[in-house]
Amino acid sequence: MSEHPSNGPRPLLPGQVKSWLGVVAFVLVAVALLGYAFVAIRPTTNSDLDRRNAQKALRADTEAKAKALLTAPAKNADGTYRLPVADAMAVIAANPQVLADLRKSAAAPAAVVATAAFVKADDEQMKRGLAVYSRTCIACHQPTGKGLAPVFPSIAGVPIVNGDATLPIKFILHGLMGPITVDGVTYNSMMPPVAGVSDQDIADVLTYVRQSFGNKANPVTADQVKAVRAANAARTAPWNTAELGLK
Repeated sequence: MSEHPSNGPRPLLPGQVKSWLGVVAFVLVAVALLGYAFVAIRPTTNSDLDRRNAQKALRADTEAKAKALLTAPAKNADGTYRLPVADAMAVIAANPQVLADLRKSAAAPAAVVATAAFVKADDEQMKRGLAVYSRTCIACHQPTGKGLAPVFPSIAGVPIVNGDATLPIKFILHGLMGPITVDGVTYNSMMPPVAGVSDQDIADVLTYVRQSFGNKANPVTADQVKAVRAANAARTAPWNTAELGLK
């Protein structure tokens, strides 16, 4: 009997099966690797959204602050007030002489400061002030008065120290909190009130500070401290830089 070839499909040989399985396995591994790489390197939607929202909030805050400076009256640290640009332009347009008067008045404070009599503190008050400074202030503001940036600000050559003594008296009596920039560095740590000091102690230490570390301001008296203490007798919270107009 003669043999005839079968018309049905031939079964795969073992070598062919192994080859096909290798190809399938390679394709699956390649797809898995590509998927992992895509997930790993693509930026996440939430991160992008958070970044955009943060940038938007920062722009809004900056614009609001700029608008406030340009449109709203504000008190400076030295007690003067900023006039909104629109109001200033209206005043100058109505009377151009105002600008010339402003220039004259702007030069006046410098002349007053230059001719103001400087009163040097006596040696006894300076000694007492140094003693108070050494036990209450030196740890933060250091023996040089330069402080420890960016935690404790310098008190050497600082306008707040050399200006109206009312402000540093308030700091010592009640403490100070909030951001403030000194010598280009922004500080946001809290100064606690100084406990256990009398009116005379405060006057002495401020006098010492105002005539040390390169500062040159007149002495402070116990009567000045007493007046500030009495005017704020009901206060219990620290002063905030914003409410005092400090930046």
